[in-house]
This record gives sequence, structure tokens and C-alpha cells, in this order.
Amino acid sequence: MTGIRLVLLGAVTGAPAVAQVLDPPSLRCASVNVSGDVTLTWVVPPDPNGIFQQYEVYHSASLGGPYLLVPPAIMVYGTATFTHFGAGAHLAPQYYYVVAVSSAPPPNSSAPSDTLASIFLDVTQSSPLGSAVLDWTPQHVPHLATADTLYDIWMEYPVGTWQLIGSVEEPATHYEHVISICEDSLTFRVSLANGNLCTSFSSRDGDVFRDDTPPSPPVITTVSVDTASGQATIDWGASPEGDTDGYIVVLIDALGNTIIDTVWGQGNTFYQYLLSDAATLPESFTVAAFDTCWSGNPPSPNTSATLDPHTTIHASTSYNECASSVTVTWTPYGGWPVVNYEVYAQQAGGSWFLLGIFNPTAGSALHENVLPFTTYSYVVKAVGANGTLWSLSNKAIRPTDYPPVPQFNYIRVATVLADDHIQVVDSVDGSAAAKRYILERSANGEPYEVIAVRPGTGTVGGTVVFDDLEVEADQRSYSYRVQVEDSCGTPVVTSNTASTIHLRAEADLEGFSHLSWNGYAEWAGTVGAYAVYRSISGGPWELLVLLPGGQWSYSDPVQDLIATDGGFCYYVEAFEVGNPSGIDVFSRSNEACAVQEVQFWLPNAFIAGSSIEANREFRPVTAYTGFASYQLIIYNRWGQNIWSTTDPAQGWDGKVGGTYVPQGMYGYYCAFENGEGRKLDKRGTVTFLWGRE
Repeated sequence: MTGIRLVLLGAVTGAPAVAQVLDPPSLRCASVNVSGDVTLTWVVPPDPNGIFQQYEVYHSASLGGPYLLVPPAIMVYGTATFTHFGAGAHLAPQYYYVVAVSSAPPPNSSAPSDTLASIFLDVTQSSPLGSAVLDWTPQHVPHLATADTLYDIWMEYPVGTWQLIGSVEEPATHYEHVISICEDSLTFRVSLANGNLCTSFSSRDGDVFRDDTPPSPPVITTVSVDTASGQATIDWGASPEGDTDGYIVVLIDALGNTIIDTVWGQGNTFYQYLLSDAATLPESFTVAAFDTCWSGNPPSPNTSATLDPHTTIHASTSYNECASSVTVTWTPYGGWPVVNYEVYAQQAGGSWFLLGIFNPTAGSALHENVLPFTTYSYVVKAVGANGTLWSLSNKAIRPTDYPPVPQFNYIRVATVLADDHIQVVDSVDGSAAAKRYILERSANGEPYEVIAVRPGTGTVGGTVVFDDLEVEADQRSYSYRVQVEDSCGTPVVTSNTASTIHLRAEADLEGFSHLSWNGYAEWAGTVGAYAVYRSISGGPWELLVLLPGGQWSYSDPVQDLIATDGGFCYYVEAFEVGNPSGIDVFSRSNEACAVQEVQFWLPNAFIAGSSIEANREFRPVTAYTGFASYQLIIYNRWGQNIWSTTDPAQGWDGKVGGTYVPQGMYGYYCAFENGEGRKLDKRGTVTFLWGRE
């Protein structure tokens, strides 16, 4: 809407029109046909304002250009393909980009799309002969993010029929194909898909390749699993050619096709794979036949192609102890259409019984009401047409042991780390299976509420640590407990209650800090002692006193610390003794501060030569002040500044310039700022006298 509004405003006011440029098309595929024509495919750019005018395709025979416009321009916005006839892509790679042109005034062409090359394929004979060697040019460097990562290799044989013969992971641009025909002209091409949008096909190339005629590919009857040994077995029909000499058994897995053995004799059509892993995963097999016709140097037999592989059924189980059920799952049989699956069960080595018959799309069965502390075995049978074809899975064995139920839970400690942070360390039953550990909290006796949940797995060292960051530990004590669920989610254990220490501190006018706190609760041992720590004026923490475990208060005399700013902060630590596990811990309270009231006054007279030292000079008398700044000025009767200092420890001794001033009354001004930022000042007079007391 904003873009439309701007265009209309320009039209009404006569202001210059604003150039509007579309995003470039997203060029995805360049596909070559047999004549060397190239068909481009792209994703159209968004055009919310309907300003599209045309697409323009540019072409060059080299990546570095020059690029020329390929007529005609494409005038339909929704068009996403274009064919460049006579491109010559069967002779060399060709390069393209596309732009979108808007109907706005110039500049109205989009930025160019990605430059995309056609794939040029070159096919040669291997040395020695026997393989087709394919090399091709890449479509884009680096690989397009939207393109698949596999190049598919196609062969045209017989003429008019294309078959996928292999794939390679980009950035590889090389492939070798072993020839399995007697003699014929073979044509190859390479394809690269771009999701489900389009596929780029290369130019085509080929040659006449020679081989002798192999036997007909064997048709696999069934692959199955020997439930006693867990090994895969393969049955197939004999190739009808009289010169069939034997068979090659091929295993197909993530690493590709692997020849695992050779079976000699046309009539030997059964094989048991002794290195099979069918007890743990599905295995796929195919079989090739070879005849007595040998060629090459050294000579080798002509070998048939292989038909689609057959894949064993792999059965597995999962046990839900909470629901008293076992779920049997299986992978589908591959090779022939399945009519139905039959699932058989056996308990503790007893007789097999049919658990159920399931449709061919099913992949699981539920066995309900299983008994705990026994063993069940399961086999899945795939049934083919007319019941004459069948295949067995591996035998899946499932013990129905119920996980151990937690027997205890113990909160080792709940301790205050900060005013908004309490840590709870919980000891769990590491030999049992728990689903969840649920931390509940109560503030000052209020109802418990759930504040944190931890999964029962992943505990370290037999403990679970909870950090409660939604607290006001300086305001109140908190109580915690942990509810433990067994593996089925049933609450089975409630821990002890752990209550934090809440410390309160008050200052009186007599120079004492009065501390009180609630005792820590509850440990398996007892509180052996409370250690009280103190910090003065924000300084380091020091142990003040060690108190018996039954004492919950203390008065700290601070009269001798009047030179400080009066700020005294405290915390308490409770120490456990006698824990039956041998692990004694400690819990810390919140920090609480008691601030002594600032005391400040000035005398009204002083005497030079007094026998009392404090009376020989004039300065303020202070307590718990903690000066941040200070100034004392003395004035004569005419208001002149005759003496001053910024040192709180320096008083006026009645001298100016080393000589006593005359007896009499003098004015003063005293101002200071204490450690808490509080500012005070005072003006007055003081009488100066000579003589002795």
C-alpha cells in the first residue's frame, strides 16, 4: 500500500515519479535437449504493486561474457520457463542470467539473477575397455543452495528408454559405469534436481560399447530372517539360460552395493548370510547371474543386471511400564506386494500365539496387559499373494522389568546467595528411575506452590540444583520441599522441608547492633554453630563471633567504632554436624545492615593552655560520620576568614600565623558530607580564652 500511495502522490503533485525495481527472478534450472536447445526455469519474483513489464534472458558462450539479450522478451508475469533454440549446448556449456523489467521509469531493470550454466557431458571409453567414463561441467560454482546435492546419472538403453544408473555427491563431476551388455550404442546424460520445481539435464553423449550377453536377472522369491540365528536368508528363481554358471549375492546398504558371496551352480538358489546384521536393522539384497561366457584379459564372465532389491523386515519393541503394554514396530517388507502382516508373540519361552493380523500399510501393533518382570518375544510375518509368499522378521525380545521406584529424596541445603537468589541442593535416589523432580516453595508459612520442575534424567553426582530467582530473601524466610515422581509420573516421595535463614539487624542509640534470625531447618544432622560475619563501611567480611546452634540472636557493641560511617552489615552461616551420610553442609542467610545514627556537635568555648587536651582546640565532636568531604572556617569580628582546614582531624588552637589571637568571640562555619552522601553545615560562634584550668 505504501508504494501505491507514493505513486499517486507523485501524479497529483507533479513530483518526479519514484523508480520501482522488482527483485530478479530466482534462476533454478538449465536443461539441454538432444538438439542442444536450453530450457531455463526460474521462480517469479513478487510483484505486489503489479508493475511487471517483461523478463529478459541474457546468454553468453563463456562465463566471463559478453552476455547478449536472447529474443524475444517474455511479457507474461507468471511465465517461469524459456527455451533458447539453437543454443549449441550439445557442443559446450552455455551461460545465462535473467532480469525482470518493471513498467516504472528507468532505471527499471532488476539486478541480474544468478548466472547458471548448462551441464556439458563428455563420455569416453575407459582404459582398459569395459566402462563408460563420464565427466561434466558444473552448473554453478558454488553449488546452488536450492539444488539437490546429488547428480543423477542416466543411461539410454535400449534406445528411447532412460534408466537411472547411479548418483554422485556434488562437487564431484566424474562417474564410471560398468557396461553389462554385449555390444550396443549407449547414450548418457546427467541430471541435477532443484527440489520439486525442476530438473537440469546435461547434454547427451555416448559411444558403442561391447560386451557379451549375460543371463537373465534372477527373480528373488523372498528374503527372510532365520529367527534362531538372526541371519538373513535369500531365495530366488533360477535363471533359465542353460549356460548360467552361478549367482552373485549383493548386499545394498548406505555404503552402496557390496558383493558378499558367489553361489555356484544354476540350480543352487538359496543363500544364508553368515555375517548378517538383520537382527539389528533391515537388510536389502539383490542377486545377479553370470554365465560361462568370459571375455577380456584376464577373462571374466558375462554377468546379468540385478532386479529391484528385496528388504528384510526388522522388528523392534518399546515397553510402557506405566500402561503395562509393549508396542511392536516393524519396517515394511520390500520386494513384492504385502497382503497382510501377522504378529506372533511368546512369553518366557512358551508357545507362540497370534497377537493379530494387520493391513499392509500397518507398521506397529500394541500388546496390552503384559506382565511385569518377564520376557516377551515377537516375530512379524509378511504374507504375499495367495499366501504362498511369506517372510519373517528377526525375533525382537523385550524384558518387562519395571524401573526401580525412588525410595528417598533429601534437600541437603537451601542457602541465600543474594537477596534475589536462593539455591536449593537436592539429593536424589540415583539407583531409581524418576520422571520429574518438582520444587515447591512456601513464604512465611503460606501454602506451597510449584516453582520449578526438573526431568528425572541427567542428574549429576546424585544431586539436582535449583536456583530460585523470584525471591526477596532480605524480607522473609522461604521453605522448600521436593516432590518426586516415579517413571510413570506418580508422586512417590516427598523430601524434608528446608527453610532459609532470615537475618534482621537494628541499630540502637547506645552503640549496639541487635541481630536476630530464625534457625535453619531442617537437616538430617543438627545445627552445630552459627557464625556471624560483619562488614564495616562496605569493607571486607570478617568473622565476628561463633555462637551455639541454639542461639538465634546477638548484640554487637560498636561504640569503639565511632570513626566509621556507622554502616555495619552482617550475615549468618549455619553449620551442620552429625549428618548420617557424612556430608555436612552450611547455609547462609541474607545480608542485613544496621546503620548507627550520625552524631555531630561543636563546643562553644576552648582555652589555650588547658590541662585537658580536648579543651585546647576547637573542632567538631563526631561519631559514625565517615567524612567524604569536610571544611571548617574561622572568622574574626569583621567577618574575615582567618583560619580554615579540610582535615576533620585538625582543630583550631587559637593561633593565626603562629601567634594566639586576642581573647574573645569568633565566628565559624563547618560543613561536611558523610559516607552516605548526606550533607550538613553549621554556623555559630566560639569563645577563645587564655589561661589554665
